[in-house]
Amino acid sequence: MTSASHSKIIVIGGGIIARCTALALLDRGCTVTLIAEPDPVPASWGNAGHIATEQVSPLATWSTLRRLTTDLFPRGPVAIDWKRPQTVLPWSLRFLRSCKARQQERGEAALRDLLSDALPAWKRLVARMNAPDLLDERGIVKLIEKSDANERAAYTLRQDWGTSTAKSVDPETLKQIASNFSSPVRAGIRFENTAHITNPTRVLDMLLEAFLSSGGTHIPAYARNLRNDSNGVIVETRNTTIQADCAVVACGVLSPALLPHLVLPMIAERGYHLEWDHGGEWTGPNVVFEDRALVVTRFENRLRATSFVEFTDHQSAPDPRKWQHLERHIRELGLPVHGRFTPWYGSRPTLPDYLPALGTTGMPGIFAACGHNHLGLTLAATTAERLTAHMLDGKTFPPALHPDRFGTAPSSTSHFRKH
Repeated sequence: MTSASHSKIIVIGGGIIARCTALALLDRGCTVTLIAEPDPVPASWGNAGHIATEQVSPLATWSTLRRLTTDLFPRGPVAIDWKRPQTVLPWSLRFLRSCKARQQERGEAALRDLLSDALPAWKRLVARMNAPDLLDERGIVKLIEKSDANERAAYTLRQDWGTSTAKSVDPETLKQIASNFSSPVRAGIRFENTAHITNPTRVLDMLLEAFLSSGGTHIPAYARNLRNDSNGVIVETRNTTIQADCAVVACGVLSPALLPHLVLPMIAERGYHLEWDHGGEWTGPNVVFEDRALVVTRFENRLRATSFVEFTDHQSAPDPRKWQHLERHIRELGLPVHGRFTPWYGSRPTLPDYLPALGTTGMPGIFAACGHNHLGLTLAATTAERLTAHMLDGKTFPPALHPDRFGTAPSSTSHFRKH
């Protein structure tokens, strides 16, 4: 690749991964064009806003499978769309293979390495945008309601949480936190060295503003075709064709359509949330209700309740029962509600081993940054830094993260369409 000062790079995608990557490449002296239709609520926008440095184990494990008997909706947060077997079955078989001990160990090592710099990278990013208030570093509290709470809390405290630390919430503080809820709380654990984004809309807007004010170019269009030639890469939209030295595909669940030479068995791991005005009555911390698989986050004057991992096709219709389920928990917990609920659902791009696809794709000049599942927000800043170092400095990613780890397919022209 040419030197950074002469590199023309296209980043395809409108979410947090694409915007962070485009800004990081621009800061290294590249000429960067971001191609994406404006999307005010991408998948990373709709989650709990948590920088989850404690989630060091990929979910592709036998223990995850054993929990399915109790976690399937409506008893739990997991929903599998068996009406779409052509989507779910191939992914499920690959998930089973990813649970093998050797693959799981390699995956965990790669994920731990990424997470070790996730929060420091976010600190650097908000400092670069001169917006330190975007990051709240007070951690998150996990609350347990059931009668075996103390035993489960003790087990949690014995686990290895990477760069995060787990500490028991003292009785007085727990009593104060519990006063916010109608349901009894029996144990609490605070995870430190984690953080939250204080305003998901603002962080997306500021990333784009920083990119544009520093000389980046944004083309609000869908990339319909991506190919390489002797001069680099060519991206076609409905109205224009753009040539560059290389391109980064970072468009979430739609990324495989632009990378047909790879086997990228991606599924839509759909999440749901309800958001509402708390009327200034919420004084509690950001919390995880473990028995409900529910995360409640404060974003300024709003509260957001987030849950569910629904495995389906990204074009499938949402399931209204999920929002009804969320509202029931909100009412049972006695959370302050002023005004109407605003519902959201979104498709998190998830590969069977629960690891992202990062780096060169085997096609000259074409790189991938996709498949971050529920850790898209967490890993966005460090992904951008590491992919930039990979492209410009030759730094490598571990094999567990290689985009071609599931295999390759015959190369063909790709099409990326608006759905």
